[in-house]
Amino acid sequence: MDLILSDIHADIRALEAILDVVTHTSFKEKYGEFSRIINLGDVLERGTHPKEVLEKLQIISKTHSLESVIGNHDEAFLYKRSVSGSSIESLDAHSSLNQQDLEFFEMNKDGTYGKQELIDKKYNLMCVHGGPLDPNKIIPNGSREESWLYQKSWQRISEEDFEFFSFAGYHYKPSSAFREVENLFENFIIFCGHQHEEAAIIQTESGPKEILSELTPSIEKISKFTLEKKEIPIKNNENYIIRVGLGGPEGYYGIGMAKPHFGIIEYDPKKVTLFSINPI
Repeated sequence: MDLILSDIHADIRALEAILDVVTHTSFKEKYGEFSRIINLGDVLERGTHPKEVLEKLQIISKTHSLESVIGNHDEAFLYKRSVSGSSIESLDAHSSLNQQDLEFFEMNKDGTYGKQELIDKKYNLMCVHGGPLDPNKIIPNGSREESWLYQKSWQRISEEDFEFFSFAGYHYKPSSAFREVENLFENFIIFCGHQHEEAAIIQTESGPKEILSELTPSIEKISKFTLEKKEIPIKNNENYIIRVGLGGPEGYYGIGMAKPHFGIIEYDPKKVTLFSINPI
Protein backbone atom coordinates (compact mmCIF):
# COMPACT_ATOMS: atom_id res chain seq x y z
CA MET A 1 0.00 0.00 0.00
CA ASP A 2 1.24 3.48 -0.90
CA LEU A 3 0.30 6.72 0.86
CA ILE A 4 -0.42 9.63 -1.47
CA LEU A 5 0.00 13.21 -0.25
CA SER A 6 -0.55 16.45 -2.10
CA ASP A 7 -0.56 20.15 -1.31
CA ILE A 8 0.58 19.99 2.32
CA HIS A 9 1.39 23.71 2.03
CA ALA A 10 3.54 24.12 5.16
CA ASP A 11 0.74 22.82 7.41
CA ILE A 12 2.46 20.68 10.05
CA ARG A 13 -0.74 20.07 12.01
CA ALA A 14 -2.41 18.51 8.97
CA LEU A 15 0.65 16.43 8.06
CA GLU A 16 0.91 15.08 11.59
CA ALA A 17 -2.82 14.27 11.61
CA ILE A 18 -2.48 12.29 8.38
CA LEU A 19 0.53 10.40 9.71
CA ASP A 20 -1.24 9.73 13.02
CA VAL A 21 -4.14 8.18 11.09
CA VAL A 22 -2.14 5.97 8.73
CA THR A 23 0.19 4.69 11.47
CA HIS A 24 -2.61 3.91 13.93
CA THR A 25 -3.11 0.24 14.71
CA SER A 26 -6.74 0.14 13.57
CA PHE A 27 -5.87 1.76 10.23
CA LYS A 28 -3.00 -0.66 9.63
CA GLU A 29 -5.17 -3.65 10.53
CA LYS A 30 -7.68 -2.64 7.86
CA TYR A 31 -5.45 -1.28 5.10
CA GLY A 32 -1.94 -2.48 5.90
CA GLU A 33 1.23 -0.48 6.44
CA PHE A 34 2.35 1.92 3.76
CA SER A 35 5.60 0.99 2.08
CA ARG A 36 6.01 4.21 0.13
CA ILE A 37 4.89 7.83 0.26
CA ILE A 38 4.13 9.50 -3.06
CA ASN A 39 4.28 13.27 -2.58
CA LEU A 40 2.54 15.15 -5.39
CA GLY A 41 4.12 18.48 -4.50
CA ASP A 42 3.37 21.88 -2.98
CA VAL A 43 5.04 21.22 0.33
CA LEU A 44 5.69 24.95 0.71
CA GLU A 45 3.81 28.27 0.92
CA ARG A 46 0.42 29.35 2.29
CA GLY A 47 0.92 27.67 5.69
CA THR A 48 3.14 28.87 8.53
CA HIS A 49 5.30 25.86 9.44
CA PRO A 50 7.49 25.07 6.41
CA LYS A 51 10.56 24.18 8.49
CA GLU A 52 8.63 21.67 10.59
CA VAL A 53 7.03 20.09 7.51
CA LEU A 54 10.37 19.71 5.74
CA GLU A 55 11.96 18.26 8.88
CA LYS A 56 9.11 15.76 9.28
CA LEU A 57 9.37 14.62 5.67
CA GLN A 58 13.14 14.27 5.89
CA ILE A 59 12.78 12.14 9.04
CA ILE A 60 10.18 9.93 7.35
CA SER A 61 12.41 9.48 4.31
CA LYS A 62 14.99 7.74 6.52
CA THR A 63 12.59 4.90 7.33
CA HIS A 64 10.27 4.84 4.30
CA SER A 65 10.58 5.31 0.57
CA LEU A 66 9.53 8.88 -0.22
CA GLU A 67 9.15 9.87 -3.87
CA SER A 68 8.24 13.44 -4.75
CA VAL A 69 7.36 15.65 -7.67
CA ILE A 70 7.72 19.40 -7.55
CA GLY A 71 4.70 21.68 -7.09
CA ASN A 72 4.14 25.13 -8.50
CA HIS A 73 4.39 26.77 -5.06
CA ASP A 74 7.61 24.86 -4.36
CA GLU A 75 9.01 26.21 -7.63
CA ALA A 76 7.81 29.72 -6.89
CA PHE A 77 9.63 29.76 -3.57
CA LEU A 78 12.81 28.08 -4.80
CA TYR A 79 13.07 30.26 -7.93
CA LYS A 80 11.95 33.41 -6.09
CA ARG A 81 8.90 33.95 -8.26
CA SER A 82 5.91 35.67 -6.74
CA VAL A 83 2.69 33.68 -6.33
CA SER A 84 -0.20 35.33 -4.54
CA GLY A 85 -2.00 33.96 -1.52
CA SER A 86 0.48 33.61 1.34
CA SER A 87 -0.13 35.62 4.50
CA ILE A 88 2.48 37.81 6.17
CA GLU A 89 2.90 35.08 8.80
CA SER A 90 3.54 32.52 6.07
CA LEU A 91 6.04 34.76 4.29
CA ASP A 92 7.90 35.38 7.55
CA ALA A 93 8.07 31.66 8.33
CA HIS A 94 9.42 30.85 4.88
CA SER A 95 12.03 33.60 5.09
CA SER A 96 13.70 31.68 7.93
CA LEU A 97 14.35 28.56 5.84
CA ASN A 98 18.04 27.84 5.35
CA GLN A 99 19.98 25.74 2.86
CA GLN A 100 19.86 22.70 5.11
CA ASP A 101 16.06 22.89 5.24
CA LEU A 102 15.91 23.09 1.46
CA GLU A 103 18.02 19.98 0.94
CA PHE A 104 14.68 18.18 0.77
CA PHE A 105 14.46 19.50 -2.80
CA GLU A 106 17.04 17.79 -4.97
CA MET A 107 18.87 20.00 -7.43
CA ASN A 108 19.21 18.67 -10.97
CA LYS A 109 22.31 18.96 -13.12
CA ASP A 110 20.76 21.84 -15.06
CA GLY A 111 20.19 23.85 -11.87
CA THR A 112 16.45 23.18 -11.66
CA TYR A 113 14.83 21.55 -8.65
CA GLY A 114 12.96 18.30 -8.31
CA LYS A 115 11.04 16.11 -10.73
CA GLN A 116 8.18 17.21 -12.93
CA GLU A 117 6.85 13.64 -13.04
CA LEU A 118 7.16 10.25 -11.39
CA ILE A 119 6.65 7.27 -13.71
CA ASP A 120 6.09 3.89 -12.07
CA LYS A 121 6.10 1.19 -14.75
CA LYS A 122 5.61 -1.61 -12.24
CA TYR A 123 2.17 -0.36 -11.23
CA ASN A 124 1.44 1.82 -14.31
CA LEU A 125 1.31 5.11 -12.43
CA MET A 126 1.98 8.61 -13.76
CA CYS A 127 2.32 11.02 -10.84
CA VAL A 128 2.41 14.78 -11.41
CA HIS A 129 1.49 17.89 -9.49
CA GLY A 130 -0.80 19.37 -12.12
CA GLY A 131 -0.87 17.48 -15.40
CA PRO A 132 1.06 15.07 -17.64
CA LEU A 133 1.22 17.01 -20.92
CA ASP A 134 4.61 17.55 -22.55
CA PRO A 135 5.16 21.32 -22.24
CA ASN A 136 7.05 21.39 -25.54
CA LYS A 137 3.84 20.40 -27.32
CA ILE A 138 1.73 23.20 -25.86
CA ILE A 139 4.06 26.20 -25.36
CA PRO A 140 3.34 28.68 -28.19
CA ASN A 141 6.17 30.03 -30.29
CA GLY A 142 7.49 33.27 -28.90
CA SER A 143 6.58 32.55 -25.27
CA ARG A 144 8.91 34.16 -22.77
CA GLU A 145 8.45 34.56 -19.02
CA GLU A 146 5.04 32.90 -19.10
CA SER A 147 6.46 29.65 -20.53
CA TRP A 148 7.03 28.23 -17.04
CA LEU A 149 3.25 28.25 -16.53
CA TYR A 150 2.98 25.45 -19.11
CA GLN A 151 5.09 23.07 -17.01
CA LYS A 152 3.53 19.93 -15.51
CA SER A 153 3.64 21.58 -12.11
CA TRP A 154 1.30 24.34 -13.36
CA GLN A 155 -1.08 22.39 -15.58
CA ARG A 156 -4.63 21.86 -14.33
CA ILE A 157 -7.74 19.95 -15.39
CA SER A 158 -9.95 22.27 -17.42
CA GLU A 159 -13.41 22.95 -16.05
CA GLU A 160 -14.52 23.84 -19.57
CA ASP A 161 -14.93 21.67 -22.64
CA PHE A 162 -11.82 23.20 -24.18
CA GLU A 163 -8.18 23.87 -23.37
CA PHE A 164 -6.75 27.29 -22.67
CA PHE A 165 -3.91 29.19 -21.01
CA SER A 166 -4.28 31.65 -18.15
CA PHE A 167 -1.88 33.00 -15.57
CA ALA A 168 -3.08 30.14 -13.35
CA GLY A 169 -1.44 27.74 -15.83
CA TYR A 170 -2.42 25.58 -18.79
CA HIS A 171 -5.93 24.10 -18.49
CA TYR A 172 -6.04 20.69 -20.21
CA LYS A 173 -8.87 18.37 -21.14
CA PRO A 174 -8.77 14.90 -19.55
CA SER A 175 -8.79 13.39 -23.05
CA SER A 176 -5.43 15.07 -23.75
CA ALA A 177 -3.98 13.64 -20.55
CA PHE A 178 -5.13 10.14 -21.45
CA ARG A 179 -3.63 10.42 -24.96
CA GLU A 180 -0.32 11.64 -23.55
CA VAL A 181 0.10 8.77 -21.10
CA GLU A 182 -1.09 6.11 -23.56
CA ASN A 183 2.33 6.54 -25.16
CA LEU A 184 3.91 5.09 -22.00
CA PHE A 185 1.69 2.22 -20.89
CA GLU A 186 -1.81 0.76 -20.75
CA ASN A 187 -4.25 0.37 -17.87
CA PHE A 188 -2.78 3.30 -15.98
CA ILE A 189 -3.61 5.81 -13.29
CA ILE A 190 -2.65 9.47 -13.51
CA PHE A 191 -2.34 10.89 -10.00
CA CYS A 192 -2.37 14.67 -9.61
CA GLY A 193 -3.16 17.39 -7.08
CA HIS A 194 -2.80 21.16 -7.46
CA GLN A 195 -6.48 22.16 -7.63
CA HIS A 196 -7.22 21.09 -4.04
CA GLU A 197 -10.48 19.29 -4.83
CA GLU A 198 -10.82 15.55 -5.29
CA ALA A 199 -11.65 14.23 -8.75
CA ALA A 200 -11.91 10.84 -10.42
CA ILE A 201 -12.22 10.43 -14.19
CA ILE A 202 -12.26 7.23 -16.21
CA GLN A 203 -11.49 6.85 -19.92
CA THR A 204 -14.36 5.31 -21.88
CA GLU A 205 -14.92 4.61 -25.58
CA SER A 206 -17.20 7.65 -25.75
CA GLY A 207 -14.73 9.90 -23.92
CA PRO A 208 -13.68 10.77 -20.36
CA LYS A 209 -16.33 10.21 -17.69
CA GLU A 210 -16.41 11.80 -14.24
CA ILE A 211 -17.07 9.08 -11.64
CA LEU A 212 -16.41 10.73 -8.27
CA SER A 213 -20.03 11.85 -7.98
CA GLU A 214 -21.13 8.22 -8.39
CA LEU A 215 -19.22 7.08 -5.32
CA THR A 216 -20.96 6.71 -1.98
CA PRO A 217 -18.87 8.21 0.85
CA SER A 218 -18.63 6.30 4.11
CA ILE A 219 -17.52 7.32 7.58
CA GLU A 220 -15.11 5.52 9.86
CA LYS A 221 -13.40 6.34 13.14
CA ILE A 222 -9.63 6.02 13.56
CA SER A 223 -8.41 6.98 17.04
CA LYS A 224 -9.66 10.53 17.72
CA PHE A 225 -10.25 11.21 14.03
CA THR A 226 -13.39 10.85 11.95
CA LEU A 227 -12.63 10.00 8.33
CA GLU A 228 -14.78 10.31 5.25
CA LYS A 229 -13.65 7.95 2.53
CA LYS A 230 -14.46 7.24 -1.11
CA GLU A 231 -13.30 3.94 -2.60
CA ILE A 232 -12.42 3.59 -6.29
CA PRO A 233 -11.96 -0.03 -7.42
CA ILE A 234 -9.47 -0.06 -10.30
CA LYS A 235 -10.45 -2.23 -13.26
CA ASN A 236 -7.62 -3.99 -15.07
CA ASN A 237 -8.60 -2.72 -18.52
CA GLU A 238 -9.32 0.93 -17.70
CA ASN A 239 -7.38 4.21 -17.45
CA TYR A 240 -7.99 6.76 -14.69
CA ILE A 241 -7.20 10.30 -13.62
CA ILE A 242 -7.42 10.64 -9.84
CA ARG A 243 -6.89 14.00 -8.19
CA VAL A 244 -6.07 14.07 -4.49
CA GLY A 245 -7.56 16.85 -2.37
CA LEU A 246 -5.84 19.57 -0.35
CA GLY A 247 -3.51 18.03 2.23
CA GLY A 248 -2.78 21.13 4.30
CA PRO A 249 -5.70 23.55 4.67
CA GLU A 250 -4.11 26.02 7.11
CA GLY A 251 -3.52 28.69 4.47
CA TYR A 252 -7.01 28.24 3.04
CA TYR A 253 -9.24 28.49 6.12
CA GLY A 254 -10.42 31.89 4.92
CA ILE A 255 -12.06 30.35 1.84
CA GLY A 256 -13.73 27.54 3.74
CA MET A 257 -11.22 24.73 3.38
CA ALA A 258 -10.53 23.05 6.73
CA LYS A 259 -10.15 19.31 6.13
CA PRO A 260 -6.83 17.58 5.39
CA HIS A 261 -7.07 15.12 2.49
CA PHE A 262 -4.92 12.16 1.48
CA GLY A 263 -5.17 8.98 -0.53
CA ILE A 264 -3.91 5.43 -0.53
CA ILE A 265 -3.50 2.90 -3.31
CA GLU A 266 -3.68 -0.82 -2.65
CA TYR A 267 -2.42 -3.25 -5.28
CA ASP A 268 -4.00 -6.65 -4.58
CA PRO A 269 -6.72 -6.05 -5.58
CA LYS A 270 -5.99 -2.64 -7.03
CA LYS A 271 -8.02 0.08 -5.34
CA VAL A 272 -7.64 3.79 -4.59
CA THR A 273 -9.25 5.29 -1.50
CA LEU A 274 -9.57 9.05 -1.00
CA PHE A 275 -9.82 10.27 2.59
CA SER A 276 -10.63 13.51 4.36
CA ILE A 277 -10.12 14.05 8.10
CA ASN A 278 -12.52 15.90 10.37
CA PRO A 279 -11.79 17.25 12.89
CA ILE A 280 -8.06 17.65 13.46
